[in-house]
Amino acid sequence: MGKAQVVDTQTKIIEAALFCVKKWGVEKVTLNDIAKEAGVTRPTVYSYFKTRDEVIRYALLQSAYGFAEKLMKQINKYETPADRLLESFLYALKHLPKEPYLELVTDTGLSQILNEHALNTPAGMEISRGLFKVIFKDHVMPEAELDEVIEVTTRLMLSLLVLEGPKKRSDKEMREFLQRRLLPSVGLA
Repeated sequence: MGKAQVVDTQTKIIEAALFCVKKWGVEKVTLNDIAKEAGVTRPTVYSYFKTRDEVIRYALLQSAYGFAEKLMKQINKYETPADRLLESFLYALKHLPKEPYLELVTDTGLSQILNEHALNTPAGMEISRGLFKVIFKDHVMPEAELDEVIEVTTRLMLSLLVLEGPKKRSDKEMREFLQRRLLPSVGLA
């Protein structure tokens, strides 16, 4: 099997898994469902992934790496950590729900799988730390404090993505809200 065919089959499996999760929810999806949706056999799925959760984790982490790269390009033009953090938040709020695999982040039913298989894994934390080291590049911070900042910002980001607030904010109003609420919580105000 050629490399292009391997990538294509793997991509079909990932896309099928995420389609099934969106359609039926994580708990009801099986590897058989994924194989059927991808148009491959169950042994073919097993040749790439051992479990359903592994397929989902792989999709989320690969997408997170790609999104982090886009985000870093976007925020590198800003001078201060506060500006980089604000811009990263605004960019993520606007673009994260449109990412093919990361749109699952906005599904409240997937919070357990996100915690166990993406956000709180060593790979997930590596992505977050790398991004936040870019955001805080001129602001030295101990690793434990950085992890707390990551936790606070991740929780706020997820709540803004998932929970509808009492009022709809324009981009300008959201920026002002984040300046008042986010920046002080991470020591940048």
